[in-house]
Amino acid sequence: MDFKRYIALFLLVLVSIKTLLVPFVYLDFELRKEYIVQQLCENRFKPELQCDGKCYLAKQLHKVAEDNASKEAQKHASFLKKIVEDTFEELTFMVELPSHFVVINVTQSAPTHFLLPKHARVLIKPPIA
Repeated sequence: MDFKRYIALFLLVLVSIKTLLVPFVYLDFELRKEYIVQQLCENRFKPELQCDGKCYLAKQLHKVAEDNASKEAQKHASFLKKIVEDTFEELTFMVELPSHFVVINVTQSAPTHFLLPKHARVLIKPPIA
């Protein structure tokens, strides 16, 4: 029973890390504010701007937002690619004839069950007059 609790706690921590990433950036900024203002701030040589490390904080927040956006875009792209591959999988038929004939390659862009539903496969004959 304890093993399941540890697994659940570990998964909760993993989910929380992504959720709490922005507050961790703010916490890091507040804890190291003096060091950031003196060493990392772009405007440390221009005290009249009174930046106080806000430029560094804005850069870090922008970097986190960019990383999240790129990961989400990559996730959506892979999901759409999988859907397209599953729906429109490419089937290739190759017919080889004797040497004096041409080799014919026929590519079908979608599965037959997608193009032709079951009721459309019935042959329709015109009425005989």
